[in-house]
Amino acid sequence: MSGRRRIEEMKAYYDKVAPLHDGFMGYTSNRAMEELLRDIIEWVEPSVLDKDVLEIACGTGNWTQVLSKRARSVLAVDQSDAQLDIARSKEYAGDNVTFVKADAYSLEGVEGAFGAAFAADWWSHIPRSCVHDFAAALMARLRRGSEIVLIDMLPSPALEAMFSHCDAEGNRIHRRRFEDGAVFEVVKNFPTESEFREVLGPYAESMSYREHDGLRRWVLTMRVR
Repeated sequence: MSGRRRIEEMKAYYDKVAPLHDGFMGYTSNRAMEELLRDIIEWVEPSVLDKDVLEIACGTGNWTQVLSKRARSVLAVDQSDAQLDIARSKEYAGDNVTFVKADAYSLEGVEGAFGAAFAADWWSHIPRSCVHDFAAALMARLRRGSEIVLIDMLPSPALEAMFSHCDAEGNRIHRRRFEDGAVFEVVKNFPTESEFREVLGPYAESMSYREHDGLRRWVLTMRVR
């Protein structure tokens, strides 16, 4: 299966999982999320504070709520109408959030040059053949000196239990099953710091990579050259 076909299947998956997503992620409220992820949020905050932020793959808006308290503005994009409908229904700290349906690999329809970009739980879903397309599209929307923050999951027993196989591109594939019998194949890669530097290094003035073992998360921050 090609990278683009993988992307289409994952869009169908996220459309279907949207009503269940917050439950799967253990999300109950913004306050609870801020308390649970306090350490990670402290790592993120300096890069987005008082900036115009482009959020990639905002999903149901949980991180959008975090960003809205700190950024000057947030333009949050996702390709799933079902996810965006839930995100739009939530409350935000200020009148500073705009939602746009857009393909992250082209960002067609996203206007402006942003001072920061943010994506959580997104990079792991990018097929290996598409990482450079995504990076190029993102950089085209950022100004020189802009900050980028990427957050995603480290391997865990719960994630490993969903592992099915590696495809011809080397993507790790998870099979996600629903009670109605529907099954979707989802890319869930665990990239290394060296892989980030290979893809993003040409665009970076500086880059920092950290892992939080307790929360099983990695955080990459970089400044665009």
